Amino acid sequence: MKKSYLWTKLKVRLHLVHSAPGESYNWLFLPGGPGLGSESLNGLAEILQLPGAVWHVDFPGDGSNTAPDDAEYFSHWSEALIEVTSALENVIVVAHSSGGMFTLATPALEDILTGLVLMDSAPDASWQKFFTQYVKENPLTEAEKLQALYDKDPSNETLKKLTIACAPYFSTKNGLQEIILLLESLPFNYKTHLWAAENFDQTYKAKWVPQAMLTLIFAGDQDHITPLKLFLDSPDFQRENILIREIDNASHFPWIDNPQQIKQIFDEYCQRLQLIKRFVSHV
Repeated sequence: MKKSYLWTKLKVRLHLVHSAPGESYNWLFLPGGPGLGSESLNGLAEILQLPGAVWHVDFPGDGSNTAPDDAEYFSHWSEALIEVTSALENVIVVAHSSGGMFTLATPALEDILTGLVLMDSAPDASWQKFFTQYVKENPLTEAEKLQALYDKDPSNETLKKLTIACAPYFSTKNGLQEIILLLESLPFNYKTHLWAAENFDQTYKAKWVPQAMLTLIFAGDQDHITPLKLFLDSPDFQRENILIREIDNASHFPWIDNPQQIKQIFDEYCQRLQLIKRFVSHV
């Protein structure tokens, strides 16, 4: 089936995945990467039955959403994120990995969003220290060779091969083959990947913490890139409106490893949304 897309003025691409009658929520699924498209979240969207409309969102330069100058367009990610979330009502951002970091680096969203879900993300750049140490203790020869090649002559093809070679770092043993198949099917964009590495990753720190907005934060218990410990150890994120959940026997793409628990925590989140909605309607 041919996909239908909408674009904002800043070239953010929206794809309506499904729409359920009866609720006005707009769930915006934002991928990690950067440079990895929202197709990486297809499996997650398929297992969930969320009330309202589910949209896949790609910045210009994410995956197949190319722009006249990917790095230049991507550099306006914060304005683009504000633009796309302001275009719809009752928006809940569901952001994976670096997508969650871009979200937490955009404080204007606190006055825009109805809800927030952060999946295998981080509150600051300290995730790199944890991941670097894990890589040092668990070297992969092929990944090291491809990293050297990518550093010397970056391309979409080399970035894809490098990411696939690194799959053991962000998957469980049971989920490894499924992760590899997923990565093999995805478009990559090295220009935005390099832009983020040079301009965002090293200095990233959350610029806001949801004060009242219902927020769900989760990560796999075997996530070696962005472990849940980073949020658990942050006093700022220990709040009644923030649900923090660890996914059993799961890594950086926990819906692949443990879809049942993922469905359960999203159901819990939706139930709390409804409780808040009923409370507000009676005030």
